[in-house]
Amino acid sequence: MAYFTKEFVNFFLELEKNNKKEWFHTNKKTYEAYVKKPMVAFVTDVIQEMKKSDREIDIDPKKCIGRINRDIRFSKDKTPYNIRLFAHITKGPKSDPLPGVAFRFGGRDSGIMGGFYNPSKSRLSQIREQISAAPKTFNSLYSAKAFMETFGSIQGEAHKRIPPEFRTAYEEEPLIALKQFYYVREYGPEIALRDDLLSFVLHHWEVARPLNNFLAQ
Repeated sequence: MAYFTKEFVNFFLELEKNNKKEWFHTNKKTYEAYVKKPMVAFVTDVIQEMKKSDREIDIDPKKCIGRINRDIRFSKDKTPYNIRLFAHITKGPKSDPLPGVAFRFGGRDSGIMGGFYNPSKSRLSQIREQISAAPKTFNSLYSAKAFMETFGSIQGEAHKRIPPEFRTAYEEEPLIALKQFYYVREYGPEIALRDDLLSFVLHHWEVARPLNNFLAQ
């Protein structure tokens, strides 16, 4: 079952060329019918499928979907709208959510993600403690064939200075220096049109779950 149509992709291609309030308001009915409505339906179904394996995932689909309006208060780029639609399905408190699955679809590219993109200071310390306590387990998770074929590697910016308590662990596992622990697979815009999009996204979540769970402990 396809959730999105070519109108979804075309909307974002046109928005990229006409990123102005006047154009958006003229085309708001297209946005509502071919972008917002199918995205809510898709996220709803993803959540329902995830809940079959993890009952703690209980979140309003609309709260998972990013706003089409950009926050331009502190940005040099004053274009008012995002040229991709983003969703993040997770559990835990909003201030410090646990890793789940995130995805974005647009006119030129798409992506499916997992892990911690912006962990809090306390969460980052906990992740490092977990890695320090079980470096071989951590290595086996990100070196697993399914993970490497799906996501490739863990990404993130690294601290230049390692806290003293983690320096010994750093010698065995250099990734402990990361400030972020996320993984992403980039695709073209056509994946949004797949008939098997639901199972396709869920597959990425299942592959990421062992590492997600390790980092969340």
